[in-house]
Amino acid sequence: MPSSTTRWRFALVVLGVAGAAVGLMTTSGYPVGAVVDDAMYVILAKALATGQGYRSLNLPGAPFNTHFPPGYPAVLSLLWRAYPAFPENLLLFKIFNALCLGAIGAGAARLLYARGVARGWALGFGLVVAVSVPLLLLTSVLLSEPFFLALLLFLLPALEGVVEGADAEPGQRGAAWRAFGCGLAIGLVSLVRTHGFVLIPAMLLVLGWKRRWRLAALLAAGAMTCLLPWQLWIARHSEITSAPLAGAYDSYTGWWIRGIHAMGWAMVPRTLSRTVPETLQMFAIVFSPSRAPAAHTVTLLLLGALAVAGVAVAARRAPVTLLFMAGYLGIVAVWPYQPGRFVWGIWPLLLALPFVAALRVGASTNAWRRPVSIGAAAAFCWLVAGYASYEWRGIRGRWWESIPRSGVGHIQFAVGWTRANTAPTDIVSTEDEGPVYLYTGRRTLPVRAFTVANYLEDESAEKMAANGLEPLLATYPIRAVLTSTRGADAIARLLAESPSPRLIPAGTFPGGAAYTVVRRSSD
Repeated sequence: MPSSTTRWRFALVVLGVAGAAVGLMTTSGYPVGAVVDDAMYVILAKALATGQGYRSLNLPGAPFNTHFPPGYPAVLSLLWRAYPAFPENLLLFKIFNALCLGAIGAGAARLLYARGVARGWALGFGLVVAVSVPLLLLTSVLLSEPFFLALLLFLLPALEGVVEGADAEPGQRGAAWRAFGCGLAIGLVSLVRTHGFVLIPAMLLVLGWKRRWRLAALLAAGAMTCLLPWQLWIARHSEITSAPLAGAYDSYTGWWIRGIHAMGWAMVPRTLSRTVPETLQMFAIVFSPSRAPAAHTVTLLLLGALAVAGVAVAARRAPVTLLFMAGYLGIVAVWPYQPGRFVWGIWPLLLALPFVAALRVGASTNAWRRPVSIGAAAAFCWLVAGYASYEWRGIRGRWWESIPRSGVGHIQFAVGWTRANTAPTDIVSTEDEGPVYLYTGRRTLPVRAFTVANYLEDESAEKMAANGLEPLLATYPIRAVLTSTRGADAIARLLAESPSPRLIPAGTFPGGAAYTVVRRSSD
């Protein structure tokens, strides 16, 4: 008969295949570009695959890219080389994301089992993860989160193992090599999504607490071996000199620091006043069986109680994972951007906290804990009912298609109008700068600057124009401007209706418009 280990591995493979099948069934043929970043990953993959270097090919002059870490584009570039026909190869990229979903389900089960959860419960949890609507939303578009999360979930058990082994074999060569290797792995994960670097201080804190300084140093050295070349690349190739382009094309750190310079340190509490309520509201919607405000309040209280209990369990069984979550969520809280996508990026870990808490309390046999167990069971049932309702609504409504579906109209218009009304050498300013370049070959620029004020303030059209489109028009020979949101169209209308107009209306479509640029002798 197969051994217990063999059966467990086989069960993980089956779970992974099932998760990948779910991902494949929810794969769609919508065009790339609905969330901006997805098209940019494809552009960078094309640049690498065609031997042009790590460049933002859509921009005039194709400057080197320092905004997106290269891990995910590098993988897509390999797939591009295998099948270089665009846009047909987008399906291959989406299949890769679907495979990542299967790995996420199996990785979640493997992590929980490695941290003491029974196999049956761990597999059940992995199945829930593999069909979760938030992850289906991420895998439906070409974002780096599924790849990052798959790598993270398979790395965390190894990191926890290094921490546990630090007491048993602190001086052995095997432990040293494992620490260095885990540092390398952390660096690789961080090159997929920058948030992965939080694993470094998480590991150093735990190893420092155990006074295993040599292992901590080796782990840090391994991580820096991977990350230092990327940081040197950023320092050497920060070629974006136009302020309106800096936010979307320069480094993340520079974008955040520019926000501090513009708003002062008041930016941090202002950001917290937005990100924290938005995150809590999201959890209330996802886990509440009812949409009533009172039910949302009850949901948050129950979820908070189980999460605290889950933290107590994780502090003993998975300290590195817990510290990583704390650091990751801390960054999300002070990052002036909608937090939903970032929270979904570690969704299995967040789901695990109330899950392991309920298992822990439910397994207690102490008589004095019986009322606590009953209360915990009731709270868990409330949350399960709410989450099941959310999942059912999401599956019935095919919510994983909502993001790409929302972009179809304006992307198709922007691409079609550009093909019909511009020459291959023209530059187009558009909110769909990624897809317009990919599907037409025209160089593209944004309509407005990407700054922290986009999230924290209601900017006037005059201010947005002064910070974005006006300096772009003064710097580049832009042929046309395409808008697809109310804010961008307000900017274009302002410049079209001014006493000395820079734009001329050239057509409209539901939700947007096209403008041509007035040529002047100085242009």
